[in-house]
Amino acid sequence: MCDNRYIGRICRNYRLPYGQLASESVLLVLENLPNIELVKTYCKFNMLKDEDDNKFVDCAIACNASFIVSHDRDFRILKSIKFPSVEVIDIVKFKQLLNLN
Repeated sequence: MCDNRYIGRICRNYRLPYGQLASESVLLVLENLPNIELVKTYCKFNMLKDEDDNKFVDCAIACNASFIVSHDRDFRILKSIKFPSVEVIDIVKFKQLLNLN
């Protein structure tokens, strides 16, 4: 999980239907799950055209993620960038990795 600046931005962007209190409650639960790790990003790689999507790439690099799951076409450019390498997979491949076919 990326730092709180990104979490707040995600909440504002998606405007969860039950207001700020509900959004903060959901985020509090997410932050305290045992399989969630807070990752601080110190570099901005600006690898994508869409500035809002760059935060996901920066976070993936910072935490040495195996991949990003996305169908967003803007992420396709990552296939041609050798360093830092960020693999992008779709939901079908992700389900296969989880054995949820």
